[in-house]
Amino acid sequence: MSARSSFSTPAGSSATTPADTPLATPFDSPLQGAKNLKPIPRAEDVKMILSDVDGTLFTDAHELHPTTLNAIRYIRETRPDLPIIPVTGKQRISCAGLIEQLGIEKFPAGCLHGAVIYDNEGNVEQDMSLDPKFVLGVTKLMKKHNKTTMLYVHDWVAMASLEKDGKQDWEAVSRGFDPCVKDERETDFLKQVLAGKEKIGKIFLPMDEEVVPEFLDLLHQEFPNTPFKTTRALPYIIEIVAEGVDKSVALSYFCGKFDIKPENVITFGDGENDVGMFNAAGYSVSMGNAMEAPRKAAAYSTGTNNEGGVGQFLDRIFRPTKPDASLPVDHIKSLDASSTPVNVEIA
Repeated sequence: MSARSSFSTPAGSSATTPADTPLATPFDSPLQGAKNLKPIPRAEDVKMILSDVDGTLFTDAHELHPTTLNAIRYIRETRPDLPIIPVTGKQRISCAGLIEQLGIEKFPAGCLHGAVIYDNEGNVEQDMSLDPKFVLGVTKLMKKHNKTTMLYVHDWVAMASLEKDGKQDWEAVSRGFDPCVKDERETDFLKQVLAGKEKIGKIFLPMDEEVVPEFLDLLHQEFPNTPFKTTRALPYIIEIVAEGVDKSVALSYFCGKFDIKPENVITFGDGENDVGMFNAAGYSVSMGNAMEAPRKAAAYSTGTNNEGGVGQFLDRIFRPTKPDASLPVDHIKSLDASSTPVNVEIA
């Protein structure tokens, strides 16, 4: 694809991008619907790696599993120019430690589900935000129903409401994903949002899993004329972004930036928010802990995040002779050379 593609800003959202960088649009891949017929990729076929963070690269303790850390460090040493890029619902500041540990500082990042794209120095290259009046409306609705509202700006999170007497400490849960949470319940922060002085890239609504369907319906009932998108990285969190935001947008952007075909991209994820980039990529891998939608969309599956599933799968591609490989080397080589369509699951 060309380095620059057309981009239209959906109603109810705003987008900015420097004039000298490629613009991203939601990507429709001709590979969609046919990926389950692919053999495991060969190392030379993988030109870029995109991965979700929470539930994928990170364990449940928000740490890198040693298997994943070692596998990616090996790739960085042996293929230093192969882009390895986090594409996540998190903020870039919350991924800083992970980026440093993996040694991928030279590469960009896609954050807030693709709403914000950063260069390798942390500068914003593309930005899509939610309509301020919609943000205020959602916050008021959550307050009315005693639910928590976290509003994401680029490098911190504003807590606009907090559930009282709930089963969970949702402030603590939210800080586990993005630590830079500030209590803005008694400030003029929402006035700053309405004035356009603070742009919101994502609304984060954690709640008991059993009431999530009810609130998904309520949001669409209350705002029928406002374009927005809901997604879930985890079953108990509703996340809202501007219409048109998707991780496939980030994939399209990075393909243009690095002049790489989407069929040479491998993606890893565990949430509903990963389905878009799964459908756009040549190789998609769902985690063993993945939700149902990404499991169905992915061409391959691997171990859980707590088992180092990303590292397990990458080792099968880039270090097939590694002693602790769970698939025999001869079997992997036969898959690479096979012309017979297969769907591989790696335990």
